[in-house]
Amino acid sequence: MKIFENIITKLGLTKNLKDLIFNKIHIPILNEYNCISNYWYPHPPCLIPLFQGLGASYKGIVHHFFCNRKNTFVDYYLENAYMSEIARNENQLFTLLILKMIVTKDDLSNEIINFSNEINFNKLKEVDEFSNKYGDDPKHFNELIYYDKNTPLIYIKDISLYDGDYPSSLTILNHYVINDACKFEISDDKLLADVKELPIWLEDQNNKKELFMQFISKNKLKEAWLTLNSKGWLLKDVAESLNILKNKSNDSLLHMVADNWINNWEKSKLMSNSQY
Repeated sequence: MKIFENIITKLGLTKNLKDLIFNKIHIPILNEYNCISNYWYPHPPCLIPLFQGLGASYKGIVHHFFCNRKNTFVDYYLENAYMSEIARNENQLFTLLILKMIVTKDDLSNEIINFSNEINFNKLKEVDEFSNKYGDDPKHFNELIYYDKNTPLIYIKDISLYDGDYPSSLTILNHYVINDACKFEISDDKLLADVKELPIWLEDQNNKKELFMQFISKNKLKEAWLTLNSKGWLLKDVAESLNILKNKSNDSLLHMVADNWINNWEKSKLMSNSQY
C-alpha cells in the first residue's frame, strides 16, 4: 500500500481526490467507486487503478511513459479489455460523480450537498440544473459544467471537436495519436482497418514478448512500453519485462508503477500462465 500511496503523491493529485481514493471522505450512494481492495485484477501497466468498480472493473488513470501523452481518467472492464476515457481532469471526475448521485437519488439530498462541501465542489447548482433538464444523458454533456470544454473522447461525436490525445472511443479513432496508442485504448479492431502503416504493436499476429525484446535491444523504450501494454501477455512475462524497463530508466514513477504491479500480481496468486 505504501508504494501505491507514493504513486498517488507522485501523480500530483489534489487532496480532495486523494481523500476519496483512501476513503478519508466516503463516496455515498454510488457503488462503483470502491477503495482498491486486496483482490487484484490483471490490467495493463499503463492503468493505475484508483477505484474498484462493479464486477471486474476499475476506474483509474492512464499514465504513459516515454511519450507525451497527458494523464486521463478511464473506465476499464476486463470483459471488454478496453479503457474508455471518462474525464480529463479532476473537476470533470467530481462532476460526473455528483451528477450520478443526483440522478440515482432523483433528488439533491443533504447527503449529496454535504459530500460536495467535503470535496470543495462549488458547482453543485449547475450540475443539479443539468440533471433536471437532461438527467445524465451524455448527448448533452456539451452543456454540462466542466464538460463543455476539454470534453472526453467518449462523449465526442466528431473527432474534429476533440482536442485531447486519447486514441479511440467506441466509434471514433483518433488517427493523430495512433503512434502513441496501446491496444487497450482501441475499442474495436475494425477502427484500425483503414490505418496506413499501423504500428506493429497494434497488430495481433506477432509475438509481443519477442517484439518487446526487439525494441529493448534497439533502445526504443516508447515502442517497448506500448508493446507491453498489448493484449495476450502472460503475467509472468509482464513482470519480467517491467523489471527490464526499470533497468533502462531512472524514472522514479516508472519504478514505483512497475513494483506496484509486480507486488500486486504476486500477492494475487494468479497463475504465471494467466494473461491480461
